[in-house]
Amino acid sequence: MSKLHLKPWEMGEERASTGIPALCTTEQMCVKLACPKNKTVRDGLVAYFLMTSYFNSDGKQIETVIVQEDPSGYKISFPLGKTGLISTKYRGPKSYYKFQDNKSGSFYEIPQSKFTVEAATTECADKVGGWSDLSDEDKALHIDEYFASMFNFGMSQDLMLPIEGDDFTDPAVGITTKLYRVYTPPSEGEKYGNVIITKWKRGLPNLDGEFKVNPEPLAVAAYEEYQKRDNVETKFDPTTFVEDEGDDVI
Repeated sequence: MSKLHLKPWEMGEERASTGIPALCTTEQMCVKLACPKNKTVRDGLVAYFLMTSYFNSDGKQIETVIVQEDPSGYKISFPLGKTGLISTKYRGPKSYYKFQDNKSGSFYEIPQSKFTVEAATTECADKVGGWSDLSDEDKALHIDEYFASMFNFGMSQDLMLPIEGDDFTDPAVGITTKLYRVYTPPSEGEKYGNVIITKWKRGLPNLDGEFKVNPEPLAVAAYEEYQKRDNVETKFDPTTFVEDEGDDVI
């Protein structure tokens, strides 16, 4: 009987891989906005981003999400797989809030003391007519609105969304913009690495605030499709991330 000279490795079929560089410029689409898990609006805002493409070292744009419209809605595919496509940004009471005034060019910072219930109550009492006559329930709703506005403003400035007149542009599901994606491998003893997406990366030119808005149903469909199969969820809790004041902030 002749010997079976089996070479199992020759049976392998090449798998598609995102092959995302550790540091690259990407296009990111906001696919979800929510409070931190099991917390309230007063604890912060988490934005979930799906990387729709990245630019390789030659400047070529590599698509990672393809969207096609069909009679039933949107058909979403991931030509290079799903690994590493979801990132999060977090804004909460302990984040840094620095921004630049577009008219004067001056830089400002909102003190963290403004992110307390006491500060929110004082501000609401000054701006809401008949504050003292409101019920505790109505006062709580206004305080929630105060925190939501503050966190939305911080996220808006993270994305360099415009301020026009007395209004800033709220972050919204469907907004797509360029962000640096910075991957840090896990430290010894840790299972997962860390991903930061930002307009600012020390040593590189700042990215501009140009953005486009995809229909919200498209963004939601893309996120739902991402979650359906072969999904490796991030284990990183954005609320535990300690921000480096010198990086990833305005």
